[in-house]
Amino acid sequence: MTAQQEIPPHLVDQNKGPAILAICSTLTVVATCFVAARLYVRAKILSRVGLDDWLILVSMLCGYLMLGLTIAAVRSGNGRHFATLSVEQKSGAILYTIAGFCPGILSFGIPKLAVVALLTKITNPSRAHRIFLWLMTSGCLLILFGCVIILFSQCTPARSQWDFSVKGVCWDRWILVYYAIVAGNISAAVDLYLAVYPAVVLYNLQINMKKKLALSVALGLGSIATAVAIYKSTRLPALASPDFSYDTSDITIWTSIEGNSIIIAACIPTLQPLFDLLLGRRVLGSTGEQYYKGYGSRSGMKTPNHIELSSNSENKSASRHRKMGVHDVTIAKDSQESILGSENEQGGNGNTTSEQKPRGSHWIQRTQDVTISYEDQVVEEPTVGERRGV
Repeated sequence: MTAQQEIPPHLVDQNKGPAILAICSTLTVVATCFVAARLYVRAKILSRVGLDDWLILVSMLCGYLMLGLTIAAVRSGNGRHFATLSVEQKSGAILYTIAGFCPGILSFGIPKLAVVALLTKITNPSRAHRIFLWLMTSGCLLILFGCVIILFSQCTPARSQWDFSVKGVCWDRWILVYYAIVAGNISAAVDLYLAVYPAVVLYNLQINMKKKLALSVALGLGSIATAVAIYKSTRLPALASPDFSYDTSDITIWTSIEGNSIIIAACIPTLQPLFDLLLGRRVLGSTGEQYYKGYGSRSGMKTPNHIELSSNSENKSASRHRKMGVHDVTIAKDSQESILGSENEQGGNGNTTSEQKPRGSHWIQRTQDVTISYEDQVVEEPTVGERRGV
């Protein structure tokens, strides 16, 4: 091939293709195992599949699509130096590489929505904060998708980017690079916020430090995606490189790492029931497999916002009654949401029963004090003689 003579001989044999396939395939398989475990917990153990599960499933499908396009790009020459490729290989490498960026971006953008769907169920934020979380992640996804729009619209016609028989007019490639860097940093900031937010909520709960740290780590693993997104931003100038097929290899690898890592991080907090069943005991508590028989069944489901992370402190909700004449007045702490309990830990009337709540199992409850004002009514106690009928 004459093109191989245009670069130094020692560069001809350089090929990142095998590394691309090995890393992307391995990460996709690992992420698939975590998603399968998550769906098993939700569908089999808890008998409930929620919005966050469907979002994770869509993200995983995007990961598969990216992997397929990455394989096609490597077969066309991606990972090798651009000058060593034939015209047909150059065309295929460019086409499949930029096509793979679209599902790749969705694979780490959509899981942010799944994380919000999970956090809003277990942290019970205010309505304003709930709206903020959804707008923040949705806006981030739209900003990230802007990279795809610029990528395919920077040349007119778009196919002139990979079809060398078509002449087109293109923008400066650094416009895409600068936009992608900004979008990547915004994505990293969102991941960091979603990792820190549950830790702040857990810090204010009355549970021991060991459980607090374990839950904070489980819910804050998205911080790994923050580090990945920041590093990937340093590789984005390769989008403007004349050696496109070789220099963009790192972007492909780190896009796969970011997408699969956030999918895995989003799945880990939901897997405690599976760990408990495998280990025969509560990971953060003290009960075994018997606890999960019928766990999350729909028959006893009264409150849809319960979640299965179920290692908790003592349930503080109780009712105290004070008799006043012929009236009973109840002063209660009304639970807003069982943060880490399950539906079957409640009876049909919402109260815990001794049969349904296993020994050693506790709940974390967000509580709201309800104050009832009343006037004391004097009830005369009978004398000793009156009680004896004297």
